[in-house]
Amino acid sequence: MNGEPARRRLLDSVLLLAGGFAGASVLTLLHVPAGALIGSVLGSMSFSKLASTIAQRRLRSKEVARRRSLPGGVRVVGQVVLGVLAGTRLDGQTLLTLLRSLLPVLAAVVVILALSVLLARYLVTRHGVDPLTAVMAAAPGGISELAVTAARQGALMHVVLAIHLFRVLIVVLVVLPILLTILRHT
Repeated sequence: MNGEPARRRLLDSVLLLAGGFAGASVLTLLHVPAGALIGSVLGSMSFSKLASTIAQRRLRSKEVARRRSLPGGVRVVGQVVLGVLAGTRLDGQTLLTLLRSLLPVLAAVVVILALSVLLARYLVTRHGVDPLTAVMAAAPGGISELAVTAARQGALMHVVLAIHLFRVLIVVLVVLPILLTILRHT
C-alpha cells in the first residue's frame, strides 16, 4: 500500500505527458500556429478527462474527478527549458532594438498594464475570482510562464490557464491572420 501514491503519481505523469505530446504532435503536423503549446494543453487536458471518465465508470462512482499533476521537478525542468529558449534568442542586436524603441515600448507597457488592472478588477468584482488569480489571469505574458508562476504563487492555475489559452487562441487564430492580410496589402 505504501507505493500506491508514488505509482499513481508516475501514472499521472506518463498520462499527462503522453497527452501533451499527442496534442502537440497533431497540431504541429496540422501547422496550427503555436500548435505545440496549444496542442499540449488540450492533449493533456483531454487525456486527463478521459482517464477520469474511465475510472468513474469502472468504479461506478459519482466521485469528483481528482486533479492530476506533474511532480515539481518537471515544472523546474520546464522553466529551465523556457529560460534557455529565451536566452538563446537574446543578443546585442535585440537589446539595441529595444533601447531604440524604449519610449513606445514603455508607453505600450503602461497601457497594457492599465488594461490588465481593469480586467483583474472586473474578474474580482463581477465573477468572484480571488485577487491573486485575477491578477495572474489578466497579466500580460506567455501562457506557460504565467501558468507556472500562478501555480507557484497559489493562484487557481486552471482559471489562469483558461483565460490565457483563450487569449492565445484569439491572437493566433483570429488577430494574426487578419494583421498578416492587412500588412500584405499595404
